[in-house]
Amino acid sequence: MKRLWASVIILIVLGVVCIFGAISTSRISNDLTNTIESAKKAAEDGDNSKAFTLSKKAVSDWHQSHEVLCTYMPHAKLEAIDQTLAAMPSLIYYGTTDQFTAECDRSVTQIEYLNESETPILQNIF
Repeated sequence: MKRLWASVIILIVLGVVCIFGAISTSRISNDLTNTIESAKKAAEDGDNSKAFTLSKKAVSDWHQSHEVLCTYMPHAKLEAIDQTLAAMPSLIYYGTTDQFTAECDRSVTQIEYLNESETPILQNIF
């Protein structure tokens, strides 16, 4: 009987951890996507200093989020996003707006894929 209770408790703990992971991933990806989209919009409007500030904020937010995400996600996905975000501030600093907006699009796509891969849907389960 003790084994049954232990397995039920383990199942509940795993369920809570999975829900926490999905909620955290969704929140983090939405926040980062909004920041990156704002930086892209600023660059398209010609406000490179605002775009630079927002891209630095996105990098900083990512580094804070990375500590949480790396506990339950494959590091290869996270490193790809890290490399994309790391290039963005220097691209806008040196005025390469076209490459900056392309990197913004790329990072948003990577973050959306990351969020989608952690969503508990049938495609991800089976």
